[in-house]
Amino acid sequence: MHRRSGFTLIELLVVIAIIAILIGLLLPAVQKVREAAARTQCINNMKQLALALHGYHDVNGTFPKAPPLGGTTSVGWHALTLAFIEQKAIGENINPALAAYSPATINRTQGANRIATFLCPSWREEQSHSTIDNVNGVNAFTTHYYGNAGPKGTNPTNGQPYAVNGPSSSQGGLACEGILPYHPSVTPSAPKQTGGVTMTAITDGTSNTLMLFEISWKGLEVSPGTYRSWVRGAAWDNDSSASKNVTNAMRTVKYNGGGNYNDVSMGSNHPGGCNVSFADGSVRFLRDSIDLNTVLKPLASRGGNEVVSNF
Repeated sequence: MHRRSGFTLIELLVVIAIIAILIGLLLPAVQKVREAAARTQCINNMKQLALALHGYHDVNGTFPKAPPLGGTTSVGWHALTLAFIEQKAIGENINPALAAYSPATINRTQGANRIATFLCPSWREEQSHSTIDNVNGVNAFTTHYYGNAGPKGTNPTNGQPYAVNGPSSSQGGLACEGILPYHPSVTPSAPKQTGGVTMTAITDGTSNTLMLFEISWKGLEVSPGTYRSWVRGAAWDNDSSASKNVTNAMRTVKYNGGGNYNDVSMGSNHPGGCNVSFADGSVRFLRDSIDLNTVLKPLASRGGNEVVSNF
């Protein structure tokens, strides 16, 4: 009589097949858990940024306004609210009187700092850096959360076009009926003093007006890339990096290299839509099937008297 000392080849193959099947069944569940965790952290990031903007408003009387540097790109609201997201040390190195990205300014060097609150946890590594800005030869970190500059198109309630500054802009103009525009009203030229939006100016209601949204969907990192340093704000009649116009449906339009930089679509790596925050500080998930003209654009308007429901 001889006792068997191990598995036969067939038994071993059966065990391997069973393990492979179990892994195949478990992997989607693990991925769902990871995405759920990332989406929750993303919501938390947007909540922190919304509260930071409200904190800035409490101290300064308005939401952040663009430093009036005319055709020179100024720092954006991300840089101006650092103290309100426990990044005071970095914020103290920001000088709003200087350009955001001229080689000789201290503002440019701050882009080397990775600010976790500015990045969606569902991002891929190549989506965490600017595709054009660098600090000492290394790509600067970017942001996935952008301010609502305002809608572009036609107000469905009164049939009038939404207000846009810089009609000669090569990047799509600067919408101004949102919460974080370059300038909150139409002006024929670069204002000597830009203005900030106040809570009382949000007559459509803070719970019905977009303040922030994600722009982190797959493809934006591909040349010509959309991402810029989180330090950047906007330039008059030109580019806007910290805030974007609400012009196109979710995940439909990326930067084309010239002419539509301010109009790129919101969207995210989360399946089915993206997180947005409203002017009351709440954060919600909007489906990418949401109607652009009757829901999304009216939500981007702070005082257009549009009636929006079921979103």
